[in-house]
Amino acid sequence: MDNKTVFEKIKTLFERRSKSERTSSPLAQKFSNRQSYKSGHSGTGTRTKSFLEKWRTKKEKRLQKTPILSIGRNTEKKNRPPLKFFLFIGAMVTGVYLFVIGPMQSLYGNLQTFRIHEIAISGCVMTTPAALRKFADISYEMNMLSIDRDAMQNRLEKHPWVATAAIRRIWPDRLNVVIREYRPSALVVLEGKDGFEYLDRKGVSFATVIPGQEIDFPVISGLDAFDTKAEKKELLDAATLFLSLAARNNPNLPAQNISEIHFNSDGELILYLVEHPFPIYFGKGEIKRKYYQLRKVLGVLYRKKRGAAMIDEVAYIRMDYQKNKVLVAKKQAG
Repeated sequence: MDNKTVFEKIKTLFERRSKSERTSSPLAQKFSNRQSYKSGHSGTGTRTKSFLEKWRTKKEKRLQKTPILSIGRNTEKKNRPPLKFFLFIGAMVTGVYLFVIGPMQSLYGNLQTFRIHEIAISGCVMTTPAALRKFADISYEMNMLSIDRDAMQNRLEKHPWVATAAIRRIWPDRLNVVIREYRPSALVVLEGKDGFEYLDRKGVSFATVIPGQEIDFPVISGLDAFDTKAEKKELLDAATLFLSLAARNNPNLPAQNISEIHFNSDGELILYLVEHPFPIYFGKGEIKRKYYQLRKVLGVLYRKKRGAAMIDEVAYIRMDYQKNKVLVAKKQAG
């Protein structure tokens, strides 16, 4: 039996342990050499970055690489919505109307609930509500949802006496129509016909006079001797100006005392009064000045002399005799 000393046994034990460490695998050595969790968190060793830290690091690098945009006109242009966006919105609105609103109007347009039960037409003087409803094809069979107000307004304004028309829907079943009629101020002799047309204060002829209608207005004649519209308009403007001055109803020359405004072949204006049918020659132009002169002359002629007014002896008056002079011709005795 090999008797070894205690010292030799201890030596042999340490030699075996050293040999075991040298012959261990690299993986075992790696794990054996790793530092403890405590030493890694105390800052004495290296530590692997977490996923969140890596993501923040990449984000910071991207922000550093992104250029800073300058604020100005170029920036405003870049921030504007592109044209395609507006085209898309327009297409969407059109599609909604065609495929949603249109079919709904067709669907509910025939429902009895939205039928018109009351039609109110105001502003009628020469016309009547019944005649206008028939003329413009307005009936109680129409539907509040399907009526075309613009088309209805156009039909109403084609009536000879209707100057303007306004249409309003009052839900659920009322249609309110307000019209403005033309107001006649004179009659115009129709060319080549035995008839008249009404003329408003602006010189617009709008309706043919039919039997039974009011004809107590001044008559404008002689326009059929002129061919062009420009010539006729010029003469109508002169007559309209004179009538607008007479509408002030001066006692010496009121509008009610004007019988006829005639234009001869030279375009000269000749005035005839109701009570005294002698001609008053105005000539061409300066209508306003000659009107005020005539008013003064008539004021003198209306004065009575020896129980009779001087105007009863007048044969004619020439407002175009000389510059700023008027010629009053007397009737010859006998």
